[in-house]
Amino acid sequence: MLTLPAACTPYQTEVKRTGLLSKLKDKQQGTSNRIDPENIHPVFGVPGGQIRSEDPEGNVTLYAKSIKHLMNHIIHALEYEERDLFVEQILSEITVEEFQDRGLDPGMAFDELLTRKREVYRLFHFMPMGEGTPGLYPTTVGRNIFRLQVSRVGRPGLLWIGMDASFERGNYRLRWFVQ
Repeated sequence: MLTLPAACTPYQTEVKRTGLLSKLKDKQQGTSNRIDPENIHPVFGVPGGQIRSEDPEGNVTLYAKSIKHLMNHIIHALEYEERDLFVEQILSEITVEEFQDRGLDPGMAFDELLTRKREVYRLFHFMPMGEGTPGLYPTTVGRNIFRLQVSRVGRPGLLWIGMDASFERGNYRLRWFVQ
């Protein structure tokens, strides 16, 4: 039997690195630090953590602090046919004014989306996390107007390839869809 002298015993050293992926292990194990809600600027915070709230009288208030929130509101309004809420809190003031300047009811925008609901959902399928979807980045197309758009490559059948959202009074609102 062969014995090793004490000087030949193996040892291990733990090397600690900080880099781009160093926090990935913590995220996978659920040990990452959460953002303290009190440290979020009020313009980006959602009261009570809910993007949709209803008071005891039944009045609904929508909060869209991201384009993803706006997408959720659009889907909910289409599914539950909330035409008035869509015009009042989802459709941008610019778009509402354009309809009114032409002598048209802004509710027609909702009616159009309701008839093309499948096309809205097809677009949202390619941007499931809104601006958090990998490879998608909002671009500025006007003052406080942002575009989130997918590539048409490989998606020739899409009616719309993106959407424009305006940031009004602390919330994103739908400007319209991009062809």
